[in-house]
Formats: sequence, structure tokens, C-alpha cells
Amino acid sequence: MNKKILMIGVVLLAACISVSAVSAEDNGWSFSFSSSDSTNSDGGSVQLDNNVLTIQGFKFTIPEGFVENETAKVVGEDYNASQGLKISTDAFDKGDERILISVIFGSAELDDDTYTPTATATAKKLADEDGWVDEYDGGVAFDYIEDGKLVHVFAPDEKTLVSLLQSSHD
Repeated sequence: MNKKILMIGVVLLAACISVSAVSAEDNGWSFSFSSSDSTNSDGGSVQLDNNVLTIQGFKFTIPEGFVENETAKVVGEDYNASQGLKISTDAFDKGDERILISVIFGSAELDDDTYTPTATATAKKLADEDGWVDEYDGGVAFDYIEDGKLVHVFAPDEKTLVSLLQSSHD
């Protein structure tokens, strides 16, 4: 009796794995053996290599001590479907501190006329980028538009934020 139950469990497990692999292929997902490399057929791309995050073509050097939070990663998911926008995001944690980098992109290019910053954001130039800065309890955020995409960078403090923005120009 126990052998039959064990055999049924093994068969069900194999069936689930097979269905998952077929479903993933049908959705256009591309798998890699590296857990820090994610792309999909909708144009989403998030890759981490030696603390350098490449997200939708933008590169940021993540400071030492911050660890990628895989559960927070989003790759090319609908952001505002009515406007054809998608979002890619990755997050990095160090204790209670968090770095969050998001890129919103889509079929239509974003520009200063199509983006409205939050009511509390102020226009500011950081690391040669014109954008909008906003302070929150857990840190500071900076939004800017480049190449028709909205880039959102959140860091625990302005020094870390500026370091991330400067690394994107290296």
C-alpha cells in the first residue's frame, strides 16, 4: 500500500513539473540557470551580474552589503494596461534598508508632458539627471525620464541615491 502511494506521488510530481515547463514555454519566458537573469517576451529585462543591475538597458552598481530580494523582482508586467505601459523592478535589502529600482516603459514614449510627479516631489538635478525627488519614512526617491522611459530609484538616503545615479553614467 505504501509503495502505491509513493509511486502515485512520484507520478504526480513528474506531471506537475512537465506541465509547468510547458506552460512557461508557452508564455514566452526565457529561463536561465542564473537566478539573477530574467527576461520575457514582452520586452522586460532585469539582470544582475557582480553587483551591476541592468534593468531595461539602464545600469546601476548596487553598493556592497545589499542583497537582491528575488521575491520583489518584476519583469515586464502590466503597469497601466490602458496606456500600454509595463514595469520592471528589482529590490535589494541590507537589514532594514532597501534599494528599489523600477523602469516603466511601453509602446508610447514617456516625457515630461506625460509624467506627473507626486504632489510632494520637488524638481531637482542629481548626478547630472533632471528629475523629481521625494522623501519618505524609509528613504528618498528620485524619478527621471530617459529614452522615453520613466526611471524610479529609491534608496535609504540621498548619498546612496546619488551613488546609484552616478554609477548609471559609468
